[in-house]
Amino acid sequence: MRMIETRFADIQRILDEAVNNEDIGVHGPFWRGVTRDQFVATEIFGCPIIHSENGLLNGPQSPLVKILRGPIECGGGDFPQMPAGIFPPLAEEKIQTISEWIDAQCPE
Repeated sequence: MRMIETRFADIQRILDEAVNNEDIGVHGPFWRGVTRDQFVATEIFGCPIIHSENGLLNGPQSPLVKILRGPIECGGGDFPQMPAGIFPPLAEEKIQTISEWIDAQCPE
């Protein structure tokens, strides 16, 4: 069986589908129109979206993964589960895909 590796474009597609391709929220669709490196370095309201520990990216500890699963506290603020508003929560298997992609060090 051949494993298919998740790429940045796959993550962008998952996030776009989560918000029905709309321009959402105060922070907007921060994953669009950026490179993989810009995405990994992104901070929202002073909170990095990707957690790095000892030089390695860590999916389960990343605020992006955590906020897709439920409310979080980050950067001194409390934030609701995303996507917020009219959109349903992202399916757990898609959140897991994002987490595993981060653990794989966010392949381009």
